[in-house]
Amino acid sequence: MDVKGEKKKRSFLVIGLGRFGAALCEKLAERGQYVIGIDSLPQPVNELADRIAVAAQLDVTDESALRKAGAAEADVAVVTIGEAVEKSILCTSILVEMGIPLVIARAANCLHAKVLERVGAHSVIFPERDMGFSIGEKLVYPWYSAFTHIGGGDFLLGRIRPLPDMLGKDMAQLKFSQKYKVIVILMEYGGAQHTPDAARPFEKDDKIWVLGHTADIGRLVAECDIADMPGAEEAKLSGVDQSARGRLY
Repeated sequence: MDVKGEKKKRSFLVIGLGRFGAALCEKLAERGQYVIGIDSLPQPVNELADRIAVAAQLDVTDESALRKAGAAEADVAVVTIGEAVEKSILCTSILVEMGIPLVIARAANCLHAKVLERVGAHSVIFPERDMGFSIGEKLVYPWYSAFTHIGGGDFLLGRIRPLPDMLGKDMAQLKFSQKYKVIVILMEYGGAQHTPDAARPFEKDDKIWVLGHTADIGRLVAECDIADMPGAEEAKLSGVDQSARGRLY
């Protein structure tokens, strides 16, 4: 019987134990998950042997060997092989045929991604590209890491404190959504969370959860004091204007 509130341990299969694959294995194991790490080379396998449940050296295109290592019982499989395109495609196809519920494959380029999708990969990822996008966003928007990226679009969710010109006024008076182009989805004050009340004036210690497009969030946060934001040092290096008011919480 599962204990209420206890997170069920899942089985993750990681194929390819390079920097990305090894880091993924370590993080999953750190979070208490059952991890099977597989690579065709002995060194990365030996380095992870005492950190994850199963570390095996084998031919990643050998279905029988994969099954013996427990691949077919995995809840999620992540094929992190990038440059060895043929092995990546064959391995992904084998794992899909095994019936693993979620097979995620890393692609080296767009053509590789298309083939991975054709052989049945449920999700295709580009870690290097995505990291580049993320760093680019942080350089332009130093506050970016304080917000959560929603879905696959350009919408962000995060928490701010009221700007000085909001204090003493309510959302109706400010025409908040019309003025700032963002939606208030939650308020925090008095030590508790509350649904937004359009008639309640903002107070200095309030915390406002807002949802909006990256550009609109950016315009709102431009009025916050960058010295109090995550990424302030990067902002100084990139020459972002420091003459702001308010602050991000």
